[in-house]
Amino acid sequence: MNRIKHRPAKRLVQLTALLLLLLLVCAIASVDSLVLTALLLVPLLLAFVDYIAAKSEPLLEVSAQTSLNMALYRRQALQLVIKNKAKHATMLDVSVHLSNAIELQKPQQTVFIDAMQQVKQSFSLRAHKRGDAQISAIELRVGSPFGLWQTNWLAVQAIQLKVYPDFSRVTSKQHLNGVVNKPISGLKLTKKRGDGIEFQQLREYRQGDSVRQIDWQATSKRRKLISREYQEEQNQHVIVMLDASKKMAIEANEGSHFDHALNALLLLSHTVLKQGDWFSMQSFNQNLRWLPDVKGAQNVSRVMNHFYDLYPDKSSSDYLVAVNQLIAKRSKRSLVLLVTTLDEQSIDELMPAIKLLQKHHLVALININNRAVNEVLDEPIEKYEDATSYCAALALLNSHKANMAKLKKQGVIAIDCNPEQLLPHVLNTYLNVKHSGAL
Repeated sequence: MNRIKHRPAKRLVQLTALLLLLLLVCAIASVDSLVLTALLLVPLLLAFVDYIAAKSEPLLEVSAQTSLNMALYRRQALQLVIKNKAKHATMLDVSVHLSNAIELQKPQQTVFIDAMQQVKQSFSLRAHKRGDAQISAIELRVGSPFGLWQTNWLAVQAIQLKVYPDFSRVTSKQHLNGVVNKPISGLKLTKKRGDGIEFQQLREYRQGDSVRQIDWQATSKRRKLISREYQEEQNQHVIVMLDASKKMAIEANEGSHFDHALNALLLLSHTVLKQGDWFSMQSFNQNLRWLPDVKGAQNVSRVMNHFYDLYPDKSSSDYLVAVNQLIAKRSKRSLVLLVTTLDEQSIDELMPAIKLLQKHHLVALININNRAVNEVLDEPIEKYEDATSYCAALALLNSHKANMAKLKKQGVIAIDCNPEQLLPHVLNTYLNVKHSGAL
């Protein structure tokens, strides 16, 4: 352990004050000089001996244990095991050196350890930022044998942590409301038989099965309706384009637009991989981040580890550059989900990019609504400025609706949603496209 601080304890300050008071009394009472000298030397000698002892490294051993993966905003226990190898009991104050992204519920705790014993002390950690974090050291403030000095010792504990989105919040019932495979407007459903869909098994007839699914030979043998069940084609390719520009830093409930998008898209990747399809993802801002060709549910960690520490920067979206970069990497027809937040300026830049992307892929545009527009429309109109703001917001909303309608006419799956409802919308989009045979 490394000694980092050495200072007088409260007891030494009290002893010094008491000694000065005693000397003053002795001086007034004209006490003999030999007595005064003894009164001075004994405490000074005691303090010196205690000072030397305090500088000696304590016979303590510290180890720390915690999960290396943390969930954003969720509390997690850090357990310390402190062993006292000395033949006397000791009392110490314990604190933890952490990255700024992690906070402690109780920064410092006092521990008493008997001679030749060990204690377990628990701290509650909470991360408030995604990405990499670290527990760098455990600091122990140890008192000297007579309690006149305090020495701070640093036990290095280099523990690397990864802070992921809290998926339990995203997969709650509130956020999953609406995942019911609702039909997508403008998506032509095709029931394939053969090319792209394989026979999987026989099962009892269910309401909604088509007559063509009924296996009449099995029905006659079992004397009840039996249907054939088919499995959708696997090996389809889903690509996510995630806008990581400044527009996605808009704050909403429980995080920014980007936080909601990243949470939903990481969970989408899990669904895609479980369905046996391929998943790729590209984020675009000043620096492009690309993860190609992931397959198999066991590889969902590859997606998480590639994007868990990503944040939007202060750049503007360049949709055309991002689309050209994607087409250069992947031109084979896939479902491309472009997730962004549109404003009045960006729609003009988006249109040619979408048109180019459609030449190669089936495109779904997922727009996360900026709640500021709706907040203005919900405000009561009490003065002229309120009316002006209302009219401007209404014009923006109508223009946006017209642009989304135009995209739908061009064959784009165009969806508006609030941040909290992003997950069911991206899941429904993928599942409907998969079941429709549109790819």
